[in-house]
Amino acid sequence: MDKNLLLYFTILITVECSKNLGKVCDLVTDDLLKQCYIRETLVSISHSPNQLAVNKNTNTVYFSFDSGQGEYIPAAVQIESKKVTVLKGVKDAFAVTNDPLISEMYFGGSNGIYKYNPAQQTLKRLAVKNLDIWWLFFKKIIYFIRFPSLNAYCYHDRLVKPVTPLTNVTVNQFVFDNDDNIFFINGTGLFGIKNGQSDIILLRDSPRFLGMAANNKGHVYLCSENEIFVISKMIQKVKKIVNIPGVLGMTFDKDNNLIYSDSREIVRLLPISNSYLKL
Repeated sequence: MDKNLLLYFTILITVECSKNLGKVCDLVTDDLLKQCYIRETLVSISHSPNQLAVNKNTNTVYFSFDSGQGEYIPAAVQIESKKVTVLKGVKDAFAVTNDPLISEMYFGGSNGIYKYNPAQQTLKRLAVKNLDIWWLFFKKIIYFIRFPSLNAYCYHDRLVKPVTPLTNVTVNQFVFDNDDNIFFINGTGLFGIKNGQSDIILLRDSPRFLGMAANNKGHVYLCSENEIFVISKMIQKVKKIVNIPGVLGMTFDKDNNLIYSDSREIVRLLPISNSYLKL
């Protein structure tokens, strides 16, 4: 990376220390087990895309930012120290996910998919050609969405195959829950496909969902223009938990705290329980 781009990045990002001491609430939640959240800004940054991922071993958030030169540059912020690192060698890293078992990270964009090992600091481009990656998700193997077709595929043993239940379906984003049910969003709503079945079930046609992520327990969260939702596992009911405008992407730290990005910053939500507020 040239010195001008590093200088641009240094000016662009402002790392803020947490200012939460003494606070009681920043955001009220509809979650019955929690009264509210405290917002902790991890990094201030412009033009972060709508996918984040956390290396649970180091509690580090991986993301990318618009360099201003028509390319997304990957970066990482360590949650406790707020230290930001720019990663070199990956070209146009729009999408990101991780393998939680071995803490490897995957980046995708107009140049295919890269695998990055943070501990060894090794980078490898996977053997996939002519792929422009819109979305990445890891569950035992790599799943991705191609651009501009917005069709879902998986990569395994150096082969690219369609995700069978999603063949010829337009998919903006998709995840698996802990029962291997598939949930996906597109311009017409939120849909689900039960594990082992092929029927596509419409769960909600409004609001317009912009992003989704599965937490550490495999529960599926979604964001719209003004709200964050969770899908109830028992009856697959979509329930609002908090009002937050402008959310672009979501992930979860090692303690299952929700982290989100908007057009200005990456924020962690720290829950305050009802029992704590009653002390």
